Amino acid sequence: MRKILSLFLLCIIPLFFSGCWDNIEIDERAFITGMGFDKYEEKEKKGEEEKETQVSNLKRYILTVTYPNVAMIAQKAEGDPSYIYSTVCASPSDGKQQINLRNNKNFYLNHSKVAIIGAELARDEKMMREILDVIQRSIYINRKIHIFITPQKAQEILTMDTGKNMDMGLFLEELIEKEITSPRRPETSFDAIITNLRESNASMFPRIAKGEKEVTTGGAAVLKGYKLVGWLDPIETRDVNILKGRGKIADYTIKIDKLYIVVEQMNLRSKMKAYEGEDKRINIDFEVEAEGILLQHYYGVPGEPFDSSYIEKINKVTEKQLTNEFLQVVEKIQKQYKTDIFKVGEYLRKFEPKTWEKVKNNWDEIYPETKVNIDVKMHVRRVGIEG
Repeated sequence: MRKILSLFLLCIIPLFFSGCWDNIEIDERAFITGMGFDKYEEKEKKGEEEKETQVSNLKRYILTVTYPNVAMIAQKAEGDPSYIYSTVCASPSDGKQQINLRNNKNFYLNHSKVAIIGAELARDEKMMREILDVIQRSIYINRKIHIFITPQKAQEILTMDTGKNMDMGLFLEELIEKEITSPRRPETSFDAIITNLRESNASMFPRIAKGEKEVTTGGAAVLKGYKLVGWLDPIETRDVNILKGRGKIADYTIKIDKLYIVVEQMNLRSKMKAYEGEDKRINIDFEVEAEGILLQHYYGVPGEPFDSSYIEKINKVTEKQLTNEFLQVVEKIQKQYKTDIFKVGEYLRKFEPKTWEKVKNNWDEIYPETKVNIDVKMHVRRVGIEG
């Protein structure tokens, strides 16, 4: 009898440990999936005079949040796929408090998917640092949250119709994390972006833009010193990713003998080395090597793609084109944006400390004048049927 009683107690006691005194029911939560941060501009005040005398009443930000209609996802209700709230505020925290006064749900940030920052805000270094601090400091926001910069307004992105009848935050998460992706977009996670900023004072943020009927995420925003300094288009972004060793597969359209063919690069490998040359000038060497697949040729010439001399010609033309493209994008970043997104300074600090000691105090002036050398090696291996 005693054994039976002990067994009963062992089974019943754990049930008393499963309670939660401060629980909030799921249907009482607003699972925020997307956050948008814009700078409140003077022209938006529509002529009204500022009469605020208290800092807490200042109009600095436009905060926008979106969360899905959970009942619709569970197919238990109809209506809009998401709920969107926007407000003008002095700070993101102030905006959250304002929206709380208009919403009957409890905000829940643990499942946030994306944060979008408007370009005007990103050009303001102080405000940009405030937003990054908000994300970094919060114990509720996941460090893997996807973060974007838009040349438009974050509010416009979060309020647009995806055409998929789903919440924008969830849509962007699926768009980014799908299995087949493209090197034409930089890393999107907050952790990766903030690490680059911390180590080299420069980073690429993924670009997001609103089209006529859809949203696009190709290209990058270039930041230096926590401030937006320029943009890269999707092709330039792809080339930067390859040089940084982050693009493993890419396809290039090549013109050879008046024909346009497509070479897909596989197993891309890139190495960077920086050092002081004999002329005391800093050199940056990029070595890129890849295997290639003849993805598209010209119907009706079955023998040509199998000719070894023709394949070698493809290799040489591809190498020349890629070298020119890489040099152009590096020059743009180096001369126009003067931004060390390749972490050359970090490389010198780690592997050439004596050289770094010579240049670190004037690196912002020295970096744009460094000599760049790019060596591309292409090896087309497969020319048959691809699938």
